[in-house]
Amino acid sequence: MYNKLSFMSAVTFGQPNFWQPRFPSPLLLKDMPTEQASYCNTAPMLDTLQRLADFQLINSKSVRLSLGATRVTTGDLVFFDNQQQQIGPEHVLASGSLPPGFPATEVEGELYWDGGCVSNTPLDAIYEGDEDGHTLVFMIDLWDAHGKAPRNMDEVSWRQKQIQYASRTSHHIDKLASLHNHRRALHHVTRQNKADVSAVSDDLLLDSHNGEATYDIVHLIYQPAADQISDSDAEFSRSSILERSAAGYADMQRVLKAKPWASHARPAHMGSSVHTVRGERISSSNPA
Repeated sequence: MYNKLSFMSAVTFGQPNFWQPRFPSPLLLKDMPTEQASYCNTAPMLDTLQRLADFQLINSKSVRLSLGATRVTTGDLVFFDNQQQQIGPEHVLASGSLPPGFPATEVEGELYWDGGCVSNTPLDAIYEGDEDGHTLVFMIDLWDAHGKAPRNMDEVSWRQKQIQYASRTSHHIDKLASLHNHRRALHHVTRQNKADVSAVSDDLLLDSHNGEATYDIVHLIYQPAADQISDSDAEFSRSSILERSAAGYADMQRVLKAKPWASHARPAHMGSSVHTVRGERISSSNPA
């Protein structure tokens, strides 16, 4: 009940330093600028990011930061990458501007929505990069496609969101890992047998930079406590945030101790393995 009241308060009065509800409702307006076409105003978040994030450190390139966003006018998935451009608070906000709650964010003259409009899995940026050797990837997923059949309307809403968001993530992870494994197998065969690959389609040919690259993807799926509600994606009470933070820390400690990537056997002709973590359960596979 406390969490439900927290959600209702946020919808009615907004979330301090994050968003404010628009008055009057945009549903009452026939026309408005695209950056105002939303239920909430996220301008406060720009100030929060500027105050709390160290963009000088981010732009020093000591650690890579890639932010996925969807270009509103074309539907293309775009990555803002600190290895290629200067990152500011507007890039971060754009990557989380999920409609219709949040408005599009303007970046360098273009309008962007949340990258999740196209894909919740920014693995494309990893696989398309120029990394060599072995890469260990942690995918933190807030939604679990697996769940029990709902018995009331709140559970129906919860299940609907989980399936909508999580199923695409799992499918995309397996698809990218499978494609890389097919490419690596082809690369392995051609190197071993010096086979003629002139008839092989271009989309299966390996780029030279990642011909020997290997990936272990740890898909860590958040398991919500019983008190979490179907509107948890807009419920930010202090107790809920602390609970989720503690759960994430415990899950990460558990998987770092288990190290499934170290014990899982992967054939030499495969380059990608997926390790799915749901609480105490850890399963590993080589998508083919």
